[in-house]
Amino acid sequence: MSTVTEVSNRQSLIAAITNQHGRCTVSDLANRFNVTAETIRRDLKLLETNGMLRRVHGGAVSGSSTKPSELRAVDEYDDLPIQQSQRRKNSIAQIGVTFIPGPNAAMFIDAGSTTEAFAQTLARTYVGQQWNIVTNSPNIAHTLASAGVSSVTILGGIVKPRTQAIVGPQAVNELQRLRADIAFMGTNGLSIAHGLSTSDPREATIKSLMIKQAKYSVVLCDSTKINRESAVSFAGLSEIDTVVSDRQAPEDFSQKLCPFNTRMVIP
Repeated sequence: MSTVTEVSNRQSLIAAITNQHGRCTVSDLANRFNVTAETIRRDLKLLETNGMLRRVHGGAVSGSSTKPSELRAVDEYDDLPIQQSQRRKNSIAQIGVTFIPGPNAAMFIDAGSTTEAFAQTLARTYVGQQWNIVTNSPNIAHTLASAGVSSVTILGGIVKPRTQAIVGPQAVNELQRLRADIAFMGTNGLSIAHGLSTSDPREATIKSLMIKQAKYSVVLCDSTKINRESAVSFAGLSEIDTVVSDRQAPEDFSQKLCPFNTRMVIP
């Protein structure tokens, strides 16, 4: 496994190579750095998020297609160009806000890029509601507090650099004392066999607890996560109430959720 320094150096070289030659390909970079194509795709997504290059099919070209940090958390598995990815997340977010039970709702908002899009939608539509929001995302807390939401609580603990999620015993202890009307959750994977899953056991603990401590749970899940499984399952399908996805979701997946009494909503 690469060290943080090695990853940073590789990404810096990828940006330099792309700017020097005008473009790069995933296969060439994977061979050059002796890593998997999936690793290179994650590197390119992060570099695009930071405005260092622009992803295209099979690789990247020099230049930026978006403002840095429109969505600051980075998905582990998302090979879409960032503008297309963000459009999907924004459409999911717009549906998500319709599930807020009222102007005095208590909400948990999980860390993640789709939940960040949800928080940005909340911020744009905020007109003085007395929401009580608890999150394990510094980005989400900043977005909502900057919009004027008067009660935004951020859990304490360790901040993961990639997903920007706060994890660890302190966050768990704080969350155990809280309750919410509704939890808005992100996920790395959603499958019939494995339920909701993520790669980090620490994140899985926080996610599972948010669902347990909320009366109702909504999973904000773009279609790239459906039928995908990550290492650690944090909830079974029967534990969640609604999945909100996009129009590219598999047509039959909604029916597959019926035995679990889980609703699926798409635009």
